[in-house]
Amino acid sequence: MSDTLTADVIGRRVEVNGEHATVRFAGVVPPVAGPWLGVEWDNPERGKHDGSHEGTVYFKCRHPTGGSFIRPNKVNFGTDFLTAIKNRYVLEDGPEEDRKEQIVTIGNKPVETIGFDSIMKQQSQLSKLQEVSLRNCAVSCAGEKGGVAEACPNIRKVDLSKNLLSSWDEVIHIADQLRHLEVLNVSENKLKFPSGSVLTGTLSVLKVLVLNQTGITWAEVLRCVAGCPGLEELYLESNNIFISERPTDVLQTVKLLDLSSNQLIDENQLYLIAHLPRLEQLILSDTGISSLHFPDAGIGCKTSMFPSLKYLVVNDNQISQWSFFNELEKLPSLRALSCLRNPLTKEDKEAETARLLIIASIGQLKTLNK
Repeated sequence: MSDTLTADVIGRRVEVNGEHATVRFAGVVPPVAGPWLGVEWDNPERGKHDGSHEGTVYFKCRHPTGGSFIRPNKVNFGTDFLTAIKNRYVLEDGPEEDRKEQIVTIGNKPVETIGFDSIMKQQSQLSKLQEVSLRNCAVSCAGEKGGVAEACPNIRKVDLSKNLLSSWDEVIHIADQLRHLEVLNVSENKLKFPSGSVLTGTLSVLKVLVLNQTGITWAEVLRCVAGCPGLEELYLESNNIFISERPTDVLQTVKLLDLSSNQLIDENQLYLIAHLPRLEQLILSDTGISSLHFPDAGIGCKTSMFPSLKYLVVNDNQISQWSFFNELEKLPSLRALSCLRNPLTKEDKEAETARLLIIASIGQLKTLNK
């Protein structure tokens, strides 16, 4: 990066010696001359202060040692999507092959070309790509408009996890050029999500969306998936999500929802997603959930909630009462359950007894703990 800093670097994601951070400040920090970047590290142990220097607050961090000042030339602002693909997937030709000459006719004039075969080979390789993994490749932007669509028209699956993407808009700029995109993983990117409405149909053929560890809220989830009318699987692990409202016009096609490691979720929030018509798999591992109750159904009756739920995962929680499993008997479609590492089901001398009691409690169950 040049020594001339502009305001548009604020909020950008960067990489420094393998560690990721967000730019919070750009400018001069007296008494030392020259430009500085103030960054907030993802790993607060990497920093030295909270954004202050000699009594002056230049930026704020969530952690008292989460910040550092770094010279711009030490910072990697990443690369564009197409460049990352070429670096990862285009095979390099040998020196002799690169020097091959070919005669082509332009108009009536023969012209010697060098490396023509190499260019054609690169284009062929990119156009054939259907699955792309760019995890931890410092991707920060889409690049030249239309470049991705022209070079990689057949991509159906993209892993963009742990990169330098800073906003959902930038994700859309990439995905919008991939007309056949069915699977998108942007986990472990600290993304800024839109606060207003999102255009619908932006990801019209997307079936699987992975947003683990992105810091997304439930309200932002509902806005983002409005652009995914055919979504079937949604992964939201480790986001501190609190389900704040009932999805009405979105998530109606989702078959699998993963809410693992969101410690704020409780049974009252689950009522808000209980009427998703096609939800077949619900993953609630490590959420801290301990109780469940379906108030619309008495003993021996079936609930109207979770009408299509076939597979429930509640591993690593705080389930300690048999009433939890008695309630699961009310789910009309439940056929498989995983409830490992709960107080009631910990592996000890009574584990087999607990297993038999669970099977007895849920008459329609076909599979327990796989």
